[in-house]
Amino acid sequence: MNQLSEIEILKELASGSTIAFAHVVKTYQERLSLFALHYLNDQETAKDVVQDVFSAVWESHKKFADVKNLSSWLYTMTKNHCLKRIDHLKVKQKHDDVLKYRQLELNKTALNELDTSPLIFDEINVIIEQTLTQLSPQARTIFEMSRFGNKKNKEIAEELNISLKTVEANITKCLKALRPALKNYLPLVIFLLK
Repeated sequence: MNQLSEIEILKELASGSTIAFAHVVKTYQERLSLFALHYLNDQETAKDVVQDVFSAVWESHKKFADVKNLSSWLYTMTKNHCLKRIDHLKVKQKHDDVLKYRQLELNKTALNELDTSPLIFDEINVIIEQTLTQLSPQARTIFEMSRFGNKKNKEIAEELNISLKTVEANITKCLKALRPALKNYLPLVIFLLK
């Protein structure tokens, strides 16, 4: 391929020669990557753009019959792909910032409205106590060891000499009973019962 002129390489490409395509990739990949990197400032993005260019070259190889200057055509394609990528990145960046901003605003509003007064924590504790008294002594003990004693399910099973499945079933039963009782306090309860 090295002995062929650019016009001959273009003809081979137009006919669908994989050898000519491989030669073009080998010859231009690093050059186009550096060109794209200069404008995109990100090596992975530059490589992706060049990969997209070569994919487009292969998919439209029949158009090479009309191309007069391979280098110019490849650099123009790379330039256009870079421009598209920059536009995409700008929109994405703007969108990401807007989403981050909105998320922060929502978080701020939620935190402003969240009541963390001692009264609320006292109410939560009363509801938890009342709900746990309605459960079996074993379920209550397992739940308290898990949530308030910070013991792992396996430790609880060994300490109470019961199966791991029994521990898991009792914790699930307790959580099912507590969820409706504490539905008005969910933002706090999620962290308290973890």
